Amino acid sequence: MILRTPPPRKRRAESQPPEDDNNNTQSRSSGKQLLVYEDLPLAERSHEHSVPITSDQMLCTYQCRQMVKTEFFDALSSAEKQAHDYQSKFEALNEDLLKSEAERKNFRDKFFNAEQELAAAKGREQMLQEQLRKDIDFSQEQLKIQIQSSSELEMKFRNEMDHRKKAESLAAKAEETARLAEENIRSLSESITREKNRLQSDLVHMRSESKLSVSRITADLEKVECRAINAEKESTLLKEQLDELKKRLDECMHEKFEVEKKLSAKSPEAHSKDSNLLVKHLQEELRNYI
Repeated sequence: MILRTPPPRKRRAESQPPEDDNNNTQSRSSGKQLLVYEDLPLAERSHEHSVPITSDQMLCTYQCRQMVKTEFFDALSSAEKQAHDYQSKFEALNEDLLKSEAERKNFRDKFFNAEQELAAAKGREQMLQEQLRKDIDFSQEQLKIQIQSSSELEMKFRNEMDHRKKAESLAAKAEETARLAEENIRSLSESITREKNRLQSDLVHMRSESKLSVSRITADLEKVECRAINAEKESTLLKEQLDELKKRLDECMHEKFEVEKKLSAKSPEAHSKDSNLLVKHLQEELRNYI
């Protein structure tokens, strides 16, 4: 196809792309009427040099239309792409909305569960408070008991400390007494040792003297034996004399009894005088025999 160009005095029609969704711009000559050069009627083609074109009309060639189509298809593809992007965004937003709804439902369930757990926690807290109150009361009672027992133990400890001090003082006194006793024992042992030595020396001296005095003791013993024999003989004689005196005493008593019978007729004074004389006589005889 042969391209037809307009006369040199006419300006070429300037075409702009259609309205776009992104910028919404229009052509600067949108107010003018666009005329397609090839679509003019034959009468107009035959008289193209004779018919004048007004300033409000613009001629458009095939190349211009191809450029407009290209721009239109580019704008259409861009719009389709943008629509596809919007659809993708819409689907993404819808998916996000579904996710947010699911999350909202999940959060609502969690909220309900949290409320239930909160109610249960409040119940447990109340039970724990009651148990804690009971534990506190029990702990206070135990604390009182522990304080009382600790005071008793403290009193016992003080008593034990007093007893310990007394025992320590007694132990100190006992140690002092033991020390003094040890000193006394030491001194006694020394004195005993000295006394033992003295006694040993005395024993040695007495042994030496005893050897000398054995003969004298033997002689004295013989004398004592002789004296004992003589004393036995004398005692035998004295026993015989005593027997004779007993016999004579019996005879005298018999005679006294006979005399008392004979003198019973006499006065009591004479009787007492005779008996006294007889007793004196017998006593003198007894002394003489002894």
